[in-house]
Amino acid sequence: MIRYLFLLSLLALSACQSNRLVELDYLPGRDYHAVQSWQWAEPAVQFVPDSAAHKSDLDAQRVRNAIKAQLAQQGFQHSPAAQLHVRAWLITENHQQRTQIMQSDYWDGMWGPNLRAETYDTTYATQKLQIDILDASNKELIWRGSDNWILPQQRTSPAARDAKLRQHVQQILQHFPPN
Repeated sequence: MIRYLFLLSLLALSACQSNRLVELDYLPGRDYHAVQSWQWAEPAVQFVPDSAAHKSDLDAQRVRNAIKAQLAQQGFQHSPAAQLHVRAWLITENHQQRTQIMQSDYWDGMWGPNLRAETYDTTYATQKLQIDILDASNKELIWRGSDNWILPQQRTSPAARDAKLRQHVQQILQHFPPN
């Protein structure tokens, strides 16, 4: 029964995730279409929390490759004398959800209906990919996009992790430059 409720709550969480919007923020009034080049800010990829359990050089390289490929596809040149600096953040957070279910035995002998409540706590982790674009001349943040997802309970293959990160990078950067 508990497994069934756990799977049902995860299904409900994933259903909520399917129609999510990428979070965007940017500096209005700036001519983003005049920009043609970019380079990495240092450090290029940061992890929150900053712990060995969450840091992964492999994930950092996957994010760098995905961003570089997406920006190249959008016509931006990687250059040491660039107009923009790009930095990414991988933010991992744990969440807890409490589900309460009311059940009725309909009729409990001579005492009438019997109601009882059962409470289940579910813990799950989410990860957010945040991409910051800064003006190279003054290091001012001019554009930010982010997307988040629920991390799977089981291990995923390197190819699946790469595909997932590329998908989120594409979903975020399709909104850059802003219209």
